[in-house]
Amino acid sequence: MAWPYHVVDLTEDQKHSRRLLLDRSGVYAQLSAVVPILIYQLYRLAVWVSLVRNKSKYSALPSSPNRKNVRASTEGGLLSRWRSAKWWLGGEAADGWGLRGHWVAGGMWAAWLVLLCVKETGDDYLHITKRFGVVAASQLPLHYMLAMKSLYSPLAFLFRSSHEDLNAWHRLSGRIIYGLLLCHATWYINFFVLVGVLQKRLAAPVVMVGILGFAMLTILSSTSLEAVRRWSYRVFFICHLVIGVTLMPLLFFHAKSLRIYVIEALALFVFDIVCRKLDTSTGFAIITQVPNSNLVKVQVPVPPSKIHRFAAAPGQHVYLHIPAQSTPANSGCPSVHDLCYNPFTVAAVSETDVTLVLRTLRGPTTRAIDKLARRNRARPPLNIEGPLGSSRHFPNLARDYDRILLVAGGVGATFALPIYKAVQEQLVAGGRSTARAAFVWAMRSPAEALWAQDPDSAPLSADENLKIFRTGGGLADESRGDEEPPPADESVAMKPLREDGAAGAVEATGGSERPDLQQIVDALFRLGREERVAVLVCGPASMARELRAHVGRWVVGRGRHVWFHDERFGW
Repeated sequence: MAWPYHVVDLTEDQKHSRRLLLDRSGVYAQLSAVVPILIYQLYRLAVWVSLVRNKSKYSALPSSPNRKNVRASTEGGLLSRWRSAKWWLGGEAADGWGLRGHWVAGGMWAAWLVLLCVKETGDDYLHITKRFGVVAASQLPLHYMLAMKSLYSPLAFLFRSSHEDLNAWHRLSGRIIYGLLLCHATWYINFFVLVGVLQKRLAAPVVMVGILGFAMLTILSSTSLEAVRRWSYRVFFICHLVIGVTLMPLLFFHAKSLRIYVIEALALFVFDIVCRKLDTSTGFAIITQVPNSNLVKVQVPVPPSKIHRFAAAPGQHVYLHIPAQSTPANSGCPSVHDLCYNPFTVAAVSETDVTLVLRTLRGPTTRAIDKLARRNRARPPLNIEGPLGSSRHFPNLARDYDRILLVAGGVGATFALPIYKAVQEQLVAGGRSTARAAFVWAMRSPAEALWAQDPDSAPLSADENLKIFRTGGGLADESRGDEEPPPADESVAMKPLREDGAAGAVEATGGSERPDLQQIVDALFRLGREERVAVLVCGPASMARELRAHVGRWVVGRGRHVWFHDERFGW
């Protein structure tokens, strides 16, 4: 098929009509983002109505005939297929390539935007070239909104989600915008060649600004690749921040029609910064090293007005920032610490402070914290923002599910252990057996569990539902706070540990090998065919993939009711 677009001469009225169509397409592209939001809200409403209608018919007993009858009915068959479809969409398209659901939704969204780009363009080459640029720019406010980390993010509120969940959509949005702008830029250069004004137009300020902006966008996209982030997270972070801010003024002066979208994006950016600043508190921290490990325990006081937010939901996280006055000497460029806000899970909450546990790796923040921990009697001021995270929107696990399985690798227990303890307390308060909740914790050395051992409470080994596995080696952590993520093979994420005395620190009640996740999962699901099961995991990507594969056999093959959550932080 021949290329349908040509360079055409238009009258002033035709150019005005084209301008109106361009502006309208940008508005349509931006406002159409409301549609998926409304669809999701209607879906939530339908789920709520269904739960209310079935509440009177539902029995809390897993062996109840009601559950068996529902499963055998037509409605039960449809529910089973729906669960299988949701499970498939929630799986990875390929290792490290994101979820299938993201690709399906992203493909549909990209197709819709391309349709808006070509609709009513006729055979006008310049029209479709401009249209791709306008539609791409119209997505910038949504793109910046998806990147908001503040607790007051509109999308996080509407979707009952967290920044980590929205970040995947932010990356997808960035790819779509870059693809549209790539077409816009290359077609415009080709237009200059076709009409013989390439050299002249390249000297025009508006074109120079456009080329510079696209070059910066290319650098931003390139440094966002996983390979670059693993090589140097600081390069990615600084490029993302600097280019993300400076790109907006360039677009503002590139074309008048884009200014409304630039202003909207900048307003969201400033709003996010202000909200995050207001939600940041400073406390004089107590930093100690966990014996026989490369873990550091950080206790940070929290204002009384905020402590209830931390206690409201276990498994939340904060962004930790080291102010200039706390930066150790010889710890790298101070400006790096000024820019770095790194996420760490809240491992424990007391009446006055929160406890963070982090592993000292290669990044500037963890290295600086490690140096501070080596200072005697030092109580450096640290800034923390939060609490944040999706755990605030978790279902009531003890009430809504018959079995709960939590699996953690290394310091992934900072997320799983507080949730496990909260579930156990709820089960006891409700008069239900604590055996309904199980916790599997794999670590290189039992010394890594010392931070979780309360000297005033029973030892961890006394809990029959908590199994600690000492892997000895080969288990890498994938936890919050590592601003330079571990290599893809997960082989050098942890420093060698001194084994002298470490083996007896906490008893490895599960054994001295990797946990057999398949056996654990199968044993759990065989306890009751009609039981609803919640599974949460926080650890290396390989552990989460293996666990999900074993659970998936029970969801797809047997239609079991499962709520699965993989807590990870990849950026």
